[in-house]
Amino acid sequence: MAISSLINPSGKPSVQDNLWHIATSDNSGQVDFKYVFDIFKGGEQLIRAKVFPTPDSGKGYFDAGPIVRNEMDYTWFTPNDSFISAEPNLSGQIGQTYQIRVGEDFSGLTTLNLASGNVTAYNFVPPVFKRRMFDFTAKDNRSLTDRFLTMDSNIGEDLYFPIHSSGVVTATITKYTGSTPTTSSPFTFTPANQYGQLNIGPEGINQGLDDPTFITSTTTKYVVNLQRASVFNYSIVVNIECDGKFTPIPLHFMNAYGMFETARFQLVNRLSKQIQRKTFEKRDYELGSSSVNYYNTYGSNNKYIESKINYGSEINWQYKLTMYPPSDSDYQWLAQLIDSPLIYAEIDSEYYPVTIVETNYEYSKHDFNGLKPLELNIELNQKRFGFKR
Repeated sequence: MAISSLINPSGKPSVQDNLWHIATSDNSGQVDFKYVFDIFKGGEQLIRAKVFPTPDSGKGYFDAGPIVRNEMDYTWFTPNDSFISAEPNLSGQIGQTYQIRVGEDFSGLTTLNLASGNVTAYNFVPPVFKRRMFDFTAKDNRSLTDRFLTMDSNIGEDLYFPIHSSGVVTATITKYTGSTPTTSSPFTFTPANQYGQLNIGPEGINQGLDDPTFITSTTTKYVVNLQRASVFNYSIVVNIECDGKFTPIPLHFMNAYGMFETARFQLVNRLSKQIQRKTFEKRDYELGSSSVNYYNTYGSNNKYIESKINYGSEINWQYKLTMYPPSDSDYQWLAQLIDSPLIYAEIDSEYYPVTIVETNYEYSKHDFNGLKPLELNIELNQKRFGFKR
């Protein structure tokens, strides 16, 4: 007898959590016995680990989480004006499929692949409460967001909304010019890998309808209805906000479910920069043939000799962003922005990678904080260098 059982993570486990595999062998009592765990991605072997059995049960425990996490790809998100802007796959984007193989090693003999199994781990962050109770199957055929379905946008801005659907989705758009509604003809789509990164901003909607004039500057709001018969029916209200004296900055960020959505900061946004200078000291005079000179004369002007040389500098830019007071639930949702590993600021239709400066976040509620605007500092990941002397 050899490996008698292999227990693998079930359901849709998180690649950002432990991925325990538990093996049992009838030979675990042998001298110097070790379990041999191999992790494969496709035909590529990622690791081979030899694990001693636990003394009490003789079982072998192996956590594949740290190995599989290294195989995730975060470059799949490409901004564009398409209604379906991306369809992440299970080969390292929204999830990663790997194979576990278990063998034995004892008495100088190694026997491989006596039991095996395939596991798909998904790129989501376990919640703070009920960590091991949450399974990603809870988001099957659902929207992959925790925000309210009422949002703001404007012409020329992108607005991302992620969904999961294992079947055909019907989309219908109703726009309002003042109080007058106009409903589009429905169109259908099926996410190729079941996960759809939608852009429901004005340009994305027009592209999905193949009508560049449906959402225009005269539109005051529109409702995006996404329906899969007897499975889900979402009505997303998008208000077209006219820009006042402030220029909004949308932040597009990877949320807790490994997909992208948009938080719009529409109040005052202050740009600042920090400069780190590199200098060295020198004497502030020159030795002339008949005098020691502290300045040189050029016509009627004198130019003094510098005693500090600025020979290099590094410049970093920051924005202080301000959002209208969010609701209590949106304060909960926006905590995912602070956690996000990948954030883009949309400035003049260009996408700039940024880092949130804050490392603390308060889950504010109206009953004890009232209407409290959300203020964040972001650092543009676009440092520049000054003149090299």
